[in-house]
Amino acid sequence: MKKYELVPYTDGDHDNYIKCQMDAFEKYIIEFFGICDMAIMEGHLKQLKPNLFKIIVKHQIAGYVYYKEEDTKIIVDVFTLYSEFRNNGLGTLILQEFIQTADKLNKPILLDTFKSNPAKGFYERNGFVVVDENYSHYILRYGSVI
Repeated sequence: MKKYELVPYTDGDHDNYIKCQMDAFEKYIIEFFGICDMAIMEGHLKQLKPNLFKIIVKHQIAGYVYYKEEDTKIIVDVFTLYSEFRNNGLGTLILQEFIQTADKLNKPILLDTFKSNPAKGFYERNGFVVVDENYSHYILRYGSVI
């Protein structure tokens, strides 16, 4: 039996999603942009909704992940776990399943993370490499470019 389940986001998840994002990213958003603008967060959420999933563990929401398979790549975004679900192997388990899918499909995975977020090390330990960067984020890739 799987340790987690990915369930599509619904509008009823809005407040919990925002709470999870604030828990994980507020300090980085403020660090790089000086303010956590809710209008920007709402706009980002609107774009993500079609491919956004809540991560369920034992009937509890453990976090959220955006996952989308495109023609030439897989995009992972907003890979967020509540603090009580971090550092117990759950993130690695989920990421490894994405990697297995990428390997089967022969597609790279692209994602980004705030430059000061220690998650960069997590991604690198799982085979991702930095391929680009901007003011606030590293862009990482797993697998080769097709």
